Amino acid sequence: MALMLWIFVSIAMFVFIALALRSKSKNQNPRRHFRRAGIAFVTGLALFFMSVAVPSEVEEPVDQTASADEDAEEVTEEATEEETEQESKEDSEEEEAAAEAEKEKEESIEAEKEASIEAAEKEKEESIEAEREKEESIEEASIEAEKEKEESIEAEKEASIEAKEESIEKAEAEKEKSIEEAEAKAEAEEEPVEEPVASKEGLIPVSLYRVVDGDTVNVIDDSGQELKLRLLLIDTPETVHPNKPVEPYGKEASARLTELLNAADQLYIEYDSGDKTDHYDRHLVYLYADDVSVHEVLLKEGLARVGYIYEQQRYLSEFRAAEQYAKDRGLGIWSIPGYVNEGGEGFNSEEPEPEPEPTSEPATSEPATSEPQETTEYFQNCTELKKVYPDGVASDHAAYQSKMDRDKDNWACE
Repeated sequence: MALMLWIFVSIAMFVFIALALRSKSKNQNPRRHFRRAGIAFVTGLALFFMSVAVPSEVEEPVDQTASADEDAEEVTEEATEEETEQESKEDSEEEEAAAEAEKEKEESIEAEKEASIEAAEKEKEESIEAEREKEESIEEASIEAEKEKEESIEAEKEASIEAKEESIEKAEAEKEKSIEEAEAKAEAEEEPVEEPVASKEGLIPVSLYRVVDGDTVNVIDDSGQELKLRLLLIDTPETVHPNKPVEPYGKEASARLTELLNAADQLYIEYDSGDKTDHYDRHLVYLYADDVSVHEVLLKEGLARVGYIYEQQRYLSEFRAAEQYAKDRGLGIWSIPGYVNEGGEGFNSEEPEPEPEPTSEPATSEPATSEPQETTEYFQNCTELKKVYPDGVASDHAAYQSKMDRDKDNWACE
């Protein structure tokens, strides 16, 4: 009987050991199985010693043996129940621990996931913020660069304007200085324009009849004869040419000559060597208002130029000096760039007609009818005509032109 119990207990012990090893391989707690195996081992060992200690000769009463068996069975059952309860408790604890561990694991995974999402979102936000800051920085840099560029352009523009103004001021200062020096030199070197005539020898007294233009005058000599004069070595802008418009400073030259001649008590003419008349039977002379050369006055005031130089050159150097005086100061005709035809004769408002050369032939070789009609007045348009004739002119007037009479009522520019 004891041997059977021992075998039974040994089998139970080995079963519990196997279960413990299995639990250990599955990463479970094997303690309860080891505990059961230990209990089985202790129980079997106790039964073994009990069976050995009792002599085989002593026969116990049947009821005592049965009682012992029952006690052993009760102990075994109690131990088994305790083990079962302990196992159930341990299983419950293990399940709770496993559930708690699983929960913790899930929470850890969830926390890691949330942390990863938060980190990704934070990184994304930081990246967006960095990109925005970068764009703002680039935009600010671009605005700053554009502002600096505009400031640089403005500074260069101001510097250019200042340099230009300085250059202009410097040029004006140099020009004024040059003019002052030229004036001082001219005043020191050249003779006054209104120089008295030292001697009236060779001068012929005449009286004014009328002024045709700035370089042409009609006078009456002592015998009462009318002389048509062409002033030597000067040329003034046209005012009465039938085929040319009134040229700039032409009227001013005529007005100034008229003023000089009307203010004089006596007029004189002087002939030079060479021809005394031209093809138009005009007398080639120098004209004086009292003791003043009208040639030099017109030249110095910029109302005439030196021109038509032939064999009569008695006062050419004096006339050149007077012309240079006006030219240096930009007076009159010299105030218009390119107006004076310095490479030839006349002025550049229109192509001038060449002045006829003096001839040694008698004045009667050309008919008197070749003289231009000095009574003709030419105006380029009504604006110019109205400056002289504000109410216009009739068809029998010397200044009348049919193109200015648009309504064909024989009255131009009314």
